[in-house]
Amino acid sequence: MQLVKKNVALLDPYVPGYQPGREEKVVKLNTNENPYPPSPAVGRCLEGLNPADLRLYPDPSARALRKTLARVYGVDAANVFCGNGSDELIALVFRTFLEPDDIVLFPYPSYSVYRAQAELHGIRCKAVETAADFQVRPDDYLRYPGKVILLANPNPPAGTLLPLSELDGLAAVFPGLLVVDEAYIDFGGESALSLIGPRPNLLVLRTFSKSFSLCGLRVGYAFGDAGLIRALDKTKDSYNLNSLSQILAIAAVEDYAYMRENAQRIVAGREYLREQLASLGFDTPASYGNFILVEHGVLAAPLIYRELARRRIFVRHFNERRLAGKLRISVGTPEEMAELVSALQEILADNGGR
Repeated sequence: MQLVKKNVALLDPYVPGYQPGREEKVVKLNTNENPYPPSPAVGRCLEGLNPADLRLYPDPSARALRKTLARVYGVDAANVFCGNGSDELIALVFRTFLEPDDIVLFPYPSYSVYRAQAELHGIRCKAVETAADFQVRPDDYLRYPGKVILLANPNPPAGTLLPLSELDGLAAVFPGLLVVDEAYIDFGGESALSLIGPRPNLLVLRTFSKSFSLCGLRVGYAFGDAGLIRALDKTKDSYNLNSLSQILAIAAVEDYAYMRENAQRIVAGREYLREQLASLGFDTPASYGNFILVEHGVLAAPLIYRELARRRIFVRHFNERRLAGKLRISVGTPEEMAELVSALQEILADNGGR
């Protein structure tokens, strides 16, 4: 008797970037974490927490957090859902809206959790190729009988952006559910949040991980038609968001100005990094995320990746179709990026790259 479900046994799980030990001294530019700390309000909130409160269950609906998000983003609380990171929100899309015979569409390349969740839930999927420059082409999604489109915008690993007008046009003609994953939207582009009223088939996913510097907190949130939110409430786990996460997320989002200032620092750092790498012979296309996808004109990506890792500088290399010759590099602090550039200069000089 096979104890593990067949689709789980065959599952190709999501593989995150290498996570060095916290005590190791490294330059970590491989997981798109924010290089700057969260709002000081989060620290003050932590200091004021009473450990005795942890004996109680958290609010199962995260009502205070939903109300705060609704106020900050200018929507009704009935249009807000909160979960255990945007990864849970993605999983709930499959649990809530897709039947076994349905098809989910998503770009290739993109966030590989989309495919992993489709395989885990036994849902048929179609990876729709992006253009040669990795740009998403909305018309391509209308060629397939999909029930749900999962579309990251900006779309990793290249950081390409679909303008709001094109998202609106796609939602207007697509007969199913359009899910726009805006994990990186605070680093460039216009959010689709304004479309949730006129487009009841639109669900917008967000996260506290990237622009709010709270990867370790695991808080995601979604905006959508009240009917979609009610459906998600039916399928979520009973207590899907712990008490600490709810309290600290409120503190973070209430200091929205701090997040915006940090995001702008990262955008400036991204453009500085593109300029520096271009001077070293890298192709550095525009990105709207907190990362860039680059390729060197002479040296192979695996060699550069290994040489950087040897120097305890970690970037991301995807050994897969269309990406094997490229490296994805997260934006770090000015000091981290200076160390990266110096190491690359050394690697290129040692290997005849320039």
